[in-house]
Amino acid sequence: MRITIVGPAYPLRGGIAHHVYSLRRALVERGHSVQVVSFNRLYPRFLFPGKTPVDSSRLKLDAGALPLLDSASPVTWLRAFKAIKAFAPDVVVVEWWHPFFAPLVGILGRLLKKTPARLVVECHNIFPHERTPVDRPLAAFALGPADRFITHSDGDRKDLLALLPGRKVEVAALPSPSEFHKPGTRSRGGRTLLFFGIVRKYKGLDVLLAATAKARARVDCWLIVAGEFYDPVERYRALIDDYGLGEHVALEDLYVPNEEVAELFERADALVLPYLSATQSGVAQIALANSLPIIASRVGGLAEVVADRVNGLLIPPGDPDALAGAIVDYFENGLGPAFAANLRAAPKESGPGVAELIERMGR
Repeated sequence: MRITIVGPAYPLRGGIAHHVYSLRRALVERGHSVQVVSFNRLYPRFLFPGKTPVDSSRLKLDAGALPLLDSASPVTWLRAFKAIKAFAPDVVVVEWWHPFFAPLVGILGRLLKKTPARLVVECHNIFPHERTPVDRPLAAFALGPADRFITHSDGDRKDLLALLPGRKVEVAALPSPSEFHKPGTRSRGGRTLLFFGIVRKYKGLDVLLAATAKARARVDCWLIVAGEFYDPVERYRALIDDYGLGEHVALEDLYVPNEEVAELFERADALVLPYLSATQSGVAQIALANSLPIIASRVGGLAEVVADRVNGLLIPPGDPDALAGAIVDYFENGLGPAFAANLRAAPKESGPGVAELIERMGR
């Protein structure tokens, strides 16, 4: 089968670029010919809150993409369509995650409907975490032309069917690159918490800092915060000072290079995801692949991958007291080794993966 993937890819950075790399590799390993069409500019610079969109890691997760698209230039959309048409794919898989890309995705999808290719949209989110009144009509325009959909949580599946009733939607766990997996044997019996990834308001780092201060009244524990801040980092540094956590929180305001991810997860005894809202989480999947238990808010897709008191703990969102109680419970009762053992013993695949679903949808 000939398959085109349209989405951000190396040298662009981030979770979706990593996913495109993994998906291409999985499809090639299954015997398919794969074309990747990516961006030469993902966002106009004034809309990008990070330091740089380019991945400077030594470990390059390179999908061999054609960097044809500019999100703000319709001329490049037509250029990308012509390259896809020349490749003559049986299936085109478009990555979807934010309404900003609705004009591009909607117009490209309508052009692709004029070809024999089956159009599949893989949805990382249906709607953004910070909602606006235009999100729904933009998503309907973008997703309307697609034949089939893949989501990574049942919550997203329900949102999609509410938007586009009667469409064919399959759910598959979001995979993570094997390069981020380390077959460690640590018992997870220490006292180190990890918060990982881009820091935005909906991820609840302020809740975690308040909870850590409360938990430390009963148990010694330490927190690593590793990720680039899209919120002002000074706000969080002030909270660390106010809570007297200066010696107990290692705050690393940086995009963690690919080659350092597995080792960082190996250092931790629990990943904390104090999100106020969520659909799915690539960070959670990295933790599970590394047998690292998770303490997470009971929101969205997080509640679908964290089995309470089996591989982690679930708590109400936005509640520092509940999160502090879970941290104390986790460390005082030595839950880390048992949860880690459960993760190591659990089957790694619980259903068809994304690559397999794309194959089915292309037939």
